[in-house]
Amino acid sequence: MKLVNIAFASITFLGLAAVGCSSSDDDASNTGDLATNESQLVTDDSDAANIDDDLESAVDEPLSGATTTNPGAPAEGKTAAEIIAIVKENAAKFFLPAGCLTSTQTGDSITHVFKECTGPYGLKTFTGTISSEYSVAGDGKITVKHAANGFTANGASISGERVVTYTQAGSVWTKTRDGQWTGKTPAGKDVSHDASFVTTYDSSTKCLTRDGSAQSTVGGRSFERTVDGYKRCGIGRFGCPESGELTLSATKSAETLTVKVTFEGGTKYSVTRPNGRVVQRRLVCSAS
Repeated sequence: MKLVNIAFASITFLGLAAVGCSSSDDDASNTGDLATNESQLVTDDSDAANIDDDLESAVDEPLSGATTTNPGAPAEGKTAAEIIAIVKENAAKFFLPAGCLTSTQTGDSITHVFKECTGPYGLKTFTGTISSEYSVAGDGKITVKHAANGFTANGASISGERVVTYTQAGSVWTKTRDGQWTGKTPAGKDVSHDASFVTTYDSSTKCLTRDGSAQSTVGGRSFERTVDGYKRCGIGRFGCPESGELTLSATKSAETLTVKVTFEGGTKYSVTRPNGRVVQRRLVCSAS
């Protein structure tokens, strides 16, 4: 259920807006280039969001018992033991080389040890230990608690916890994730992240939605990211979003800086700058 496009949108937003690439006709008198403080906000968000997305792809999906062909749907079972059996069978299929991930069970918990694994979607490299505890409620709700201490993902170091719950209604899985972690970015900047997101995934239509927020600090700078009404359907990891808004805000010296990205379908999106000006941009994504 990885939402790469949310982080990817921030990166693209930075790349396009910062260099003043193609803008709409009504932008002729103003290139829409980001000011230094706006660009820093977007860069900080990308740093934190990229690490969180790596954790979602390397931890949440593979260690939920999902399959590589349907990563948004976790393992189904009536007991934790049944879930764990599927997790142990499927988790290693996400990582190369073979044998780089070992999973050792103790009761309803598994210790997953990564050793220089190349992860799903070409992500690399993952090293360290994730401890996961599994439980199944009477209504079929699956809860997985993940804990990391000094885990490394693509050059970033991470310590913290995330609790992921899954509920199912027909072909739709709803995933609620709450997590707090600290660490360092690949560039060595101190980072902390406290997030709560709700994601739905329809295994029949491959539609994904997400809403939620995160509070992060990167290099001593604090900010908030809010995701509202994000939706992407049947198009895969690099597909264009159909709708949604990504809002970034930071407060310094009683002044709040806010940058909003609105996905308008296909490759189109708009950026609302702190001065209220709206600039049209295009995503680098797959529209079909």
